[in-house]
Amino acid sequence: MIAVLGIDALEASCVKKFGCRNLSQESCGATDLSGFSEPRTVVIWSSFLSGRNTEREVLASKDMWGFRLDAKDTFFSAFERFSAIDVPGFSQDVAQHKREREALKGFFGKKVTVEEYDAIALEWHKKVREEFFSALEGDYGLVMGYFDAIDLVGHLSFGVEGKMRMLYDEMDGIAGKVRAMGKGPLLVVSDHGMKPLGSRYGDHSESGFWSLNSRKDLGMPKPEDFARIIASL
Repeated sequence: MIAVLGIDALEASCVKKFGCRNLSQESCGATDLSGFSEPRTVVIWSSFLSGRNTEREVLASKDMWGFRLDAKDTFFSAFERFSAIDVPGFSQDVAQHKREREALKGFFGKKVTVEEYDAIALEWHKKVREEFFSALEGDYGLVMGYFDAIDLVGHLSFGVEGKMRMLYDEMDGIAGKVRAMGKGPLLVVSDHGMKPLGSRYGDHSESGFWSLNSRKDLGMPKPEDFARIIASL
């Protein structure tokens, strides 16, 4: 079984700063996002899944967050059985994303506190974590889980070190548990990182992160290179 741990906004400097050995694994590096006009979440994950740059296609759609690829147009088609949990561009829960966006808007409108906003992100994180580990116990050739709490919380609290450390420790623990299961190859990958925006807030950065639980130098791959990389695993 191949496990893919997709983590929105996983920042390489934070992985190092917080000593996340399970996230950095045996091999790790940065991804190249120079082929995109902006590091947009749905665009990058769709490119990751399909093996081609989907920026024009996604931006031309009526609803970027509702954009969906068919399994036959992704690397999932190479597997007889697979599980893709909340993955943007394929299986993301649109209603949950709407709740998140409305809460963010509510924060800046002074109608939602940062604690209330964080609670929405963390409650969903727990649900995805449960589904991810349940799938890992199933009979699948590939399991991919998408986790967005680091991105969601980071947009409002990237400068709050204690809060970000807690989230990185949580994701490091998830990666550690997957590694301990010994199911097979584990790919940790992010769409982009995060950079400071003022003293508290965070914004998308121009490179992502990858790691593998094997000694393999991927260089600085583009998101669309990972379909080929996964096939090689």
